[in-house]
Amino acid sequence: MAADQGVPDTAQPPVASTARLEAAVQRPSRLAALTAEALLDGPPEPVFDRFARVAAQATRSPSALVSLVAGDRQCFAGQRGVKQPWADARQTPLTHSFCQHVVANAAPLVVEDARTDPVLRTNLAIRDLDVVAYAGFPITGRDGEVLGSLCAIDDRPRVWTGAELEVLAEIALLVGNEIERRSLVQRLAADARTDVLTGLANRRAWDEELPRARHHAQRLSHGLSLAIVDVDRFKAYNDEHGHPAGDAVLREIGRRWVTHVRDIDVIARIGGEEFGLLLPGCTPAEALVIAERLRRDLPGGLTASVGIAEWREPMTVADLVAHADRALYRAKSEGRDRACVAPPPGS
Repeated sequence: MAADQGVPDTAQPPVASTARLEAAVQRPSRLAALTAEALLDGPPEPVFDRFARVAAQATRSPSALVSLVAGDRQCFAGQRGVKQPWADARQTPLTHSFCQHVVANAAPLVVEDARTDPVLRTNLAIRDLDVVAYAGFPITGRDGEVLGSLCAIDDRPRVWTGAELEVLAEIALLVGNEIERRSLVQRLAADARTDVLTGLANRRAWDEELPRARHHAQRLSHGLSLAIVDVDRFKAYNDEHGHPAGDAVLREIGRRWVTHVRDIDVIARIGGEEFGLLLPGCTPAEALVIAERLRRDLPGGLTASVGIAEWREPMTVADLVAHADRALYRAKSEGRDRACVAPPPGS
């Protein structure tokens, strides 16, 4: 590590203890925070490449990285000047990582010549990535966990100036701010599609998923069934037990029913006590089996009526919903506490 006046006071030497390094990198809370950001295996996001480009330009370095350190690898959310095949892979194993030391120390790492450093000189990044001089600063998530490093890299020994280190520290802060902004946008988008009371999809999400599900069924020639579930006499339950008790029942319904559907299914609260269920690839008979599971798993001694319809060409989304509504009406008119399947169109 450099010892000149350009090195920030908070910089730390690389971690000599392999056990300490692994423990810091593998800490469950840090890995959970990193996974929650959903940046490890998604498509490249240009904003992070821009951060790397600015870092390289500001320090006149051949390469720079926005590196996120996972438990077994470092992933390049942003990169500039990285050699192949690492550039296309956008990741390396930790055998090639200086950034893991930034994570372990939660502090900058500033190196003039890694080839002479007793800890780093065996790191394969020197041989395979031409990492000789390195200056990396922590990228911190919204919960304070260090997710990785914003670093500039040179393939020759160099003394990093105070101005260069200052700008890298500022860019690292900006990267952390961008990750937090991105997370906030994603949370707001998820909240906009989620029913606050039950945690299920809301009416907005339901209305968006209906045409999408129909399009996929049409394009892939797959089956698609839709069920509308109405909790019987829920107004009377509210009147007798009070609205807080009714809300508690709806929350419990959301908790229970989500366990009965697949990841590809959509279950939504589309009205006060009315729920919608989209079942891609399901026949009406298969949808009936799922509907009966939901009906048998109702809290508070409640019952439910269900209407089921199957999409067929050339039905529109409105046609499909109308068929399910008519089946639901039949279930109610026949005494409630049952599921009815709509007959095929034209029958």
